Amino acid sequence: MEHHAASPTPGGLVAFAVACYTFVGVFSGLVGAEGLFLLGAWLLGGFVVQIVVCSKEIDHGVQLGGNVFLFFQGFFMLTGAVSSMAKYLCLFVWNTGYSTVVEGFGWLACTLALIMWTPGYLKTSNAQFSSAVVFTDIALIGVVLNDFGLLGSAAGVVKPIIAICLFIAGTLGIYVASAIQLNFCFGKEVLKLGKPLLK
Repeated sequence: MEHHAASPTPGGLVAFAVACYTFVGVFSGLVGAEGLFLLGAWLLGGFVVQIVVCSKEIDHGVQLGGNVFLFFQGFFMLTGAVSSMAKYLCLFVWNTGYSTVVEGFGWLACTLALIMWTPGYLKTSNAQFSSAVVFTDIALIGVVLNDFGLLGSAAGVVKPIIAICLFIAGTLGIYVASAIQLNFCFGKEVLKLGKPLLK
């Protein structure tokens, strides 16, 4: 029997959606500081998933997706998990303050990289996932401004926009994951995936 490797992309997209949805809770105000430790636990789960996805995609020559999963697993998932848990410990165990400015610089690097790589998705990816990347870009700009402490009185407007963008991005990720799975299982187009937005 000939061996054919299956694509881990759907699993990676679900992990992406988990990160998006859990941060929707944070930026919408539905999840307070007491939820930060559990947020970290969920991000650690996403880290494990994306290790597998990134290694398989890179091994199969998926240049763009493999490298995006590579830095997502390290910074969005693992660093996000450790950071969330550290914030929880500072607030509820160590009784000490913390500054998110250094995270602002870290998120700035990730955000700039993703924005600069977005045209690659617009050219090579289906319309739904390209749109998810664009909404992620918008959300990350808000995250950077938030961590730098630059939102001020605009926080009440910007944080809900971040949450909405992350909800849309995560939902599109789930849709694309489901389309890949169902279209493969049924051998036909059950869920439509649009053509790339850039020709």
